[in-house]
Amino acid sequence: MTNNKIALLPGLSLFVCFCLLTGSGKLTAYFGGGAVLVALSELISFAVPFAIVLFSMREKKTLIRRLVYKKLPRGAVGLTVKAGITLAVLSLFLNLMIYQLAGLAGADLSATALGTPQTALGLVARLVVIVVLSAMVEELYLRGALMTVHSTRVGTSACLVFSGLAFAMLHGSLMNFAGPLIAGIVYAYLTYIFDSVWPAVIAHAVNNLYYVFVLWVTDTYAAFGIWNYFAALNGLMLLLFLYLSLRALERLLVRGQVPHLEKSAGLYDLWLLIQNPGVLAFALAFAANLILG
Repeated sequence: MTNNKIALLPGLSLFVCFCLLTGSGKLTAYFGGGAVLVALSELISFAVPFAIVLFSMREKKTLIRRLVYKKLPRGAVGLTVKAGITLAVLSLFLNLMIYQLAGLAGADLSATALGTPQTALGLVARLVVIVVLSAMVEELYLRGALMTVHSTRVGTSACLVFSGLAFAMLHGSLMNFAGPLIAGIVYAYLTYIFDSVWPAVIAHAVNNLYYVFVLWVTDTYAAFGIWNYFAALNGLMLLLFLYLSLRALERLLVRGQVPHLEKSAGLYDLWLLIQNPGVLAFALAFAANLILG
């Protein structure tokens, strides 16, 4: 019975995280936002699930190894920064494409399309809360604790895909699903190849920093139709940084500084994670939020 309860807890932590994010988001909006309230909301929403997963662990050596900062291979930081920029630009275009398919092609790309939290935060507060705090607490939970637990049960590929799905669903929107799905998989992959959560934190922070920059540009120059030019520039950036990211990864693989993906049971392993009752409750909560929200 004890083992069953412990196996249930990682999935249950996702349900708790989603409920905390949804509830705290509504409370934050009701009270008008503010840096302190937004920061507390983000911290609590991921710290509580992190503690739940931590309680479910029989041994914590792998988690401690991934949380303790260590010297990364040459070129690792360059790869994480390039990957973060690539993901940010790619997510932006995927969101824009979804808006066009939804019949909103004539609408300007706004902060809503970018999927960045809408708060009354100033620039400094956005940098601290959205760029630094969000990237850190989300990665420590999802790619630190949760992925470590899952890697003891299933193969790497299933962990990567599930991590992306969980990350996308925690965003609570189909309009902003594809970008977080790909980003979550890449963050999980960075954690796997470097056996550390900090490259994922760096890439996530770079991603969020790019969004903050785009928000500033669109807010400041929206009246001048800046997006007509900004979209073309982002297209060039996507091609450039995708190429640079793949080249950086290729060099690390050729030098043997990062591992290749291990073979696994694939879809069966993924099903083992999804069938967890806590994960099913999380999926139902996500679906209910889409229908009722």
